[in-house]
This record gives sequence, structure tokens and C-alpha cells, in this order.
Amino acid sequence: MQFRVLAALLAATTALTPAAASAQAIFTTAPQEQLFHLQVERPQPAATRLQPIIPARFAAREPSRIAAVETPAAAPVAPPRPIVAGAMLRHLTNNIQGYRLAGEIGSSEWPIYVTEAQASRRLQFRIGYLAAVSVMPEASALTLTINDQTIGDTPIRAVQEVETIVFDIPPGVMRPGFNSVRIATSQRHRVDCSLEATYELWTQIDPTETGLVLPEDDPGVVSLSDLGALPPDEQGALPIRAVLGANAKPLEIERMLRAAQAISLAGRFEQPVVDAGPAAGGRYGVNLFVGAAAELAGRVDLSRAGPIDEPRAFVLPAAPGRRAGIVVTGATSAEVDEAIRRLLVSAAPKGSPQGLRASAAFPGYRLDGGRKVKLRDLGVASEEFTGRLYRAAFNIVMPPDFYAADYGNALLRLAGGYAAGLDSNAQIVVKVDERTAVSLNLLKASGDVFRDNPLPLPLGFLKPGLNRIEIEAHVPTRQDADCDPLAAMRAAKRFLFLDETEIELPPIARIAQMPDLAVTASGGFPYAGAKGRPKLYMPSLDSDAVGAAATIVAHFAIAAGKPIDFEIVDTPPGEGQGPTLAVAPLDSFDAALLQRLDMPADTLREAWGPHLTADRRKASEKRLSPLEIAARNRFVLQRNFPMACYAPRNMLDKTITAQSGGASAPPPPSGEAERVDFAPVGTTPVGRLERPDGERDLLEAWRDDLRREGHWGYGVVERLRVAGVWSAARVADAAQWLRAGFEAEAADRVAPQRASLAMSQTILGDTAKDVWTIVTAPNAATLAEASACLVDPRVSRRVQGQLAMLDMTDAAVAASGADSPRFIVTRPLSFGNLRLIAAGWMSLHPGVYVGLAILVAALFAASTRWLTRNIGRSSR
Repeated sequence: MQFRVLAALLAATTALTPAAASAQAIFTTAPQEQLFHLQVERPQPAATRLQPIIPARFAAREPSRIAAVETPAAAPVAPPRPIVAGAMLRHLTNNIQGYRLAGEIGSSEWPIYVTEAQASRRLQFRIGYLAAVSVMPEASALTLTINDQTIGDTPIRAVQEVETIVFDIPPGVMRPGFNSVRIATSQRHRVDCSLEATYELWTQIDPTETGLVLPEDDPGVVSLSDLGALPPDEQGALPIRAVLGANAKPLEIERMLRAAQAISLAGRFEQPVVDAGPAAGGRYGVNLFVGAAAELAGRVDLSRAGPIDEPRAFVLPAAPGRRAGIVVTGATSAEVDEAIRRLLVSAAPKGSPQGLRASAAFPGYRLDGGRKVKLRDLGVASEEFTGRLYRAAFNIVMPPDFYAADYGNALLRLAGGYAAGLDSNAQIVVKVDERTAVSLNLLKASGDVFRDNPLPLPLGFLKPGLNRIEIEAHVPTRQDADCDPLAAMRAAKRFLFLDETEIELPPIARIAQMPDLAVTASGGFPYAGAKGRPKLYMPSLDSDAVGAAATIVAHFAIAAGKPIDFEIVDTPPGEGQGPTLAVAPLDSFDAALLQRLDMPADTLREAWGPHLTADRRKASEKRLSPLEIAARNRFVLQRNFPMACYAPRNMLDKTITAQSGGASAPPPPSGEAERVDFAPVGTTPVGRLERPDGERDLLEAWRDDLRREGHWGYGVVERLRVAGVWSAARVADAAQWLRAGFEAEAADRVAPQRASLAMSQTILGDTAKDVWTIVTAPNAATLAEASACLVDPRVSRRVQGQLAMLDMTDAAVAASGADSPRFIVTRPLSFGNLRLIAAGWMSLHPGVYVGLAILVAALFAASTRWLTRNIGRSSR
């Protein structure tokens, strides 16, 4: 009770702070110096100096420069030294998780590429973060690990404004090529010891202040073998500026598309964002020049490259005020095509073993039927856990023609254990894309350890393309009811998870279903691997439309894991000429074509009418007031909001009002805690949780502990109580499932009035060559900006069904399913594949299955009766 009173007093103190101080300390996510230039000192800035967090493709800016870093009030366990003067910050790439580490334990891993020159330099890593007010700093820590080597950790105490910390990287830790960089958190609640309270815990990594610190004189990328070292922008996207000629022809755009895909794939960039225009300044991203030497003469200075008399692809290193450039050229058109082919031939990746593992699992590990993989290869680490709710997650990519149905089970073979004395509610829960797939009750009062505890995951929970699987262990104890938060600092171990855990897939049915935008958005199907060249229909070659198309095409290539050779056409292809992707503003399409493709053109035209000819400036280019800028910065961090999307002004107004002590702020997304109070917290350092000797087998150590602490199992009363709790939990799960179904049905009702972009798919024939995918928006400017939002990994994973509409104001996707999807044969129909397809189809149509079963039973009964009547001698 005393902790709740203390929290209330601290919140009241914050609310009574003078308005002027609030405008500086509360509204400001980070000063301008921190967001973009990161100077030595951090004075409280005036509101007029704030700058919005917007994608670099829409606003040229100088790179982040760091002169030094503030010294924290209390030094972390591994105290950082001051940073080198005039350094450059290379940001992390975006991923499906975003930058939020939620719950009592969380981690995220990135494959970071460094050149040989960079690996030999003195390097540092900077982390900026903001945490929930409920996080207790005395028992919470943030840890940086590079190539499985702990670099350092720090108490989590930044609940009022973004705090930054810089770690020295010991020489030899980072190797040329890909390296594994992992940021992990261990968090405990200030005042609440319930399982529900763990969902209020989060730490948000500020991507504008986080990344690898490079010396200012670092040359960056100087050769094509180091494309992975291209610097992403502040949102984690790779800006690619396509420098095209005036009135660019389709052939020139096709070449640019292939080159942009090669760059994105080489560096494992999950969010490439392409735009067209003159060469861009700054050092984030890359300028791309593709064409014959004579054509490029007016766009880029090739004098230093020497004579261009053969196919050439080379790098123009970055210079002050200029991005790095990639030039793909030759003396003739044929030589340009040959140079592109050489660029597309990627060399074998290099780096540390941990970095190569991380790059192979980014954005997801590609898994096929009949295979198994240990979770250590997916970036999951062993952990001895002392809290109440353990979490681990990994991503797998299923084949695009995987037939998802309940005709078999994937097996998650758990290795680990749990301690004695857990509450009867203790259980392990496995979720697939936020849906509970299976649970296992931890019923042994004496605890248990196991090396191979198989949990069946029905294949119907998986889908073609990207899947995120989360493992949760709910391990409360009866002592949690007493709730002494300070006891979390000396808590005993409750749960053991070993990276020996593996996932195994059975043989799977292979046949595609169309239309299904999820397969296309997360697997590139049917464009990747198509027989012949897929078509890109562009009735308008406006620079914004070209940039939007290139962004979407690069995203499809990343999802498929290989480049896609599109052919640009300006007239609709005929039936059977190849799968077609159409990208253009709504008014550029013929009304009859849209009707044929099942796109609700009339509804969209009515909803978008005012915007078809309205102000065409991109929303990120429109002026925001200083308070709106500050509110947007905090909104982005608090909500884990995709930075390529944007919050509407009315949402910013509500945020400003709430943070200045007025009306309540808009409710947070489900599962996240409300946070408008910013109470000061202590700065007592916390030590790292020591692990047992690495040479000891964790499983045997836990067995020894359980033998010492073990006791006889439950009595009859205890078993009855467990059964009652289990039954109540199953009823609650069923109610939640029904409620989620109704909510999903309501959410799936497409609302074109708020849509910024519409995406539709249909099939006009019987093969993959007859699939059409159309992407449109009110105008070309909105199309370009909405496409950048669409390819954010947190947004694109929600695209599904036959029709999807993106609302950029809250980064939400509303989708409607296909009424009658069609099967598309992707490989020969062997007997085994046909059997699996039939079993899967029956599981999706139980009425037909029951009817056939009754029919077979009736035939069997009739045949039996006929046989018995005509066999043997009559008694008459």
C-alpha cells in the first residue's frame, strides 16, 4: 500500500509543476540536438527549436553528429567513456517488432554490417530510450550484447524524457561483415505484482538516438561488397533516391527497379523507401544512377571513374552534403543490362557466426515442410528467469504456396524447466501472430525439468509468408499476493528456457490460394518465381508514382528473398500474359478496369473526392506548430508508432492537452499502459543478474535444485482446485475468442473515408498469370507517402484478404476477405500432396466432411445389408 501512496504523491507533484517547465520537460521527447545532432550538453530546449521526426526522404538534413554524451547521475555497471568528438550515428534498421521491448523480459536482435575499415576502428554504440512510468529502476536493466558478448548494461530510469547511454565496444568484438547486435531489457513493476501488471512494462528504443557510433572521418561504403553498410535514416528505413532522366522511359525505370532490389537484398534492409528526383544530400541512404554513360553525363560526374567502355557498377563514396552513390552503367544499353546482372549476383555473406545467424533469420527464418531448427538459430537465447511472465519470440517464413489448415501439427519441442512452489495458474502459452495456439499447465508442485516436451501447434494457425511465434511462461507464486516490489531485486529463479528448444514442421500441403494479399505482402507471390516476366502496369509515370511503385516492388523482393524482374507496361495486359501489379493514383485508372478488378472505385471516389485535386503536398512537408512537433515525437515513442506514417492534428491536440494537465489522452493500444503522468524515479544502479558457471549444464543444475527443494505432489483437494482453475481459464479463453472474433469482424469493415491507400487483388483466370494486384491512392503525392507507410514491417504484416485499406493516421489496415478464393497449382500434384490438400480442405469444411462420413457409413450399412441378405441359406 505504501508504494501506491508514494506513486500517487509523485504523480501529483508532476501535475503541479509550472506550465513553462512542463512544456520543456514533458512535451519534449528529445531536444533538437539529440534528435539530429546530439551535442555535448542537453539544455532544456525552447519549444521553437524542436524539429519533427519525419522520414529522411521527405526532408534533407545533416547526419547525426555527436560531440559527447552526458554523464548519468549514477554510473551503470559498465560505465561508458565520453564519445569521440564529431562522430556519426548509424541507425538501426526497422523490423517487425519495431523498437518496443515490452514485459518483464524483452529483446530484439539486428544484423549490423560493418566494413573492414570500420571493424578496425574504435567503435561505440549509443542507445536512447524512454520507459513506462511503472518500471522500477532499482530492479530493471537494459543490456547491450554484440556477437553474444555482453558489452554493458544500465538501470532503466528514463520515464520523463529520452535518456541516452553510450557503450565502448572492445576491440575485436565486431568483425567485417554482419554482426549480431542485441538490446535486451529486464523490467519489474514499481507497485503491482500481478501478471496483468507486467503488460504495463515497456521500454521504447528511440531510433533517432540509437545506433553505431562511427568516427566522422569514416569513409563509409566504398565498394559494392559492402552495400550492407549503407546508413539507414532515423526511422530505420533505407532511402534510395532514383536519379532518373527527364521523361524517363519504361526501360530506364525497369533497370532502376532491379538495381534498387539488389541494394535492398544485399544489406538485409527490411524497409527500403524509393523516391525519384535529383541527387539527394545528407549521408543517410544512397543515390542510384542507372543508364548508359552518355545518358548519365548530366546527372553525375563520372570523370573520376575513367573511361566507361565496358559494363561497370561502382560506388561513389559519400562526401560533405552528398549521399553515397551507386552507379550502374556501360557504353551501350546492352552493357548496362550486363552491369545490372552482375550487381544482382550477390556474393556469399560474410561476418561473425552470430551475425550470419542473425542475417539468416532477418526478417524471418525460411522454413519448409519436413524440417526442424533450434531456436538458437533464430536468435532466441537461454534464460534463467526470476519474474512472473517470461516471453521469447521468433519469426519464421512459410512458403507462399503453403496450404494452411488443420491437417497436421508443428511440434515445438521445449527444453527447460520450472521451479517448485508455483501457483496453480502457472502455464506455458504459445501464440502465433497474437493468437493463442496451445497452452501447457505447469502442474507439478515440486517443479520439473525437461529436454523434449513437445507442444503441438496446429498448422491452421500458421499462414503463408511471415509468422511471429511467441512463447510465454506464466509463473506466478502465492507469495506474489504479498507484493513486495523490492523483493524483485533478490528474487529466486522460477523458469528456465534453453535455446535447445526446436520447432519441427511435418510435411505440408503445397498449393496456393488467390486472392490473398497476405501472401503477396509477406512472400511476393505470385510475382517472385513467376514463369516469364511479371507485369507492372503504370498508366502514369509521374515521379511520385514511380517512387511508390519502386518502394512496393523492393518490399516484395525483400519478402520473397530474391529480385523480381518486372516489365513495365502502359496498357492493361491481356489474360495469361503474366501476373500484374498496377500502381497509380485513382483517376489514372480506367473505370471499367477497376470494376472488372473488383475495386470499389465509386465508393473511393466519393470518399476521396475532396483530395483528388486538393493540396498535393505530402503531409510530412506541411508545417506543424512547435507543440504539435513535440507531441508527435512523444506520440511516436509512447505508441511504438511507425514513423513513416503520421498522426492527425486532432490526435496531437489531444496529446498536448493531456500532457499539459487537461483532458485525458487517447486510450493506448490494447495491451499497453496509459501513460500521461511522468513521476521522477530514483537512479540507484542495479547489478547484472549473474548466471551460473557457463560450463555447468543448466538442466542438471535445475534438477539438483529441484531435488533439494522438492516435496510430494498435490493432494486431492489441490488437484480439484487446479482442475477448477483450469476449467475457468478455458471458459475465459473461449469468451475471449468469441469477443475477438466479433471485434475483428467489426474492424474488418473497410472505412474508405479514412483510407489513405487502397490495395486490392483478384484473379481473372485459373492460373497465377491471371492475378492482378492494384495499389491506388487519391493522388500521386499521397500514393508515394502512403507506400512508405505501407512497407513498414509493423504495417505490411497486417495486409490480408482481397481488399485492404491503409489509414495512415493510426497506421491501421482494414481488410475484407475473399468470397471465393481459387486454388493455384504451383507444383506437380503428387499423391502425398493431394492427400494433404484433401485433408486440409476437409478440416476447413467440416460440414462437407460430416456429410461424406454419413454417406460412407450409409453406403457401408447398405452394402452390409445386401451381402447378408444374399449370402447363406434361407431358413424357409
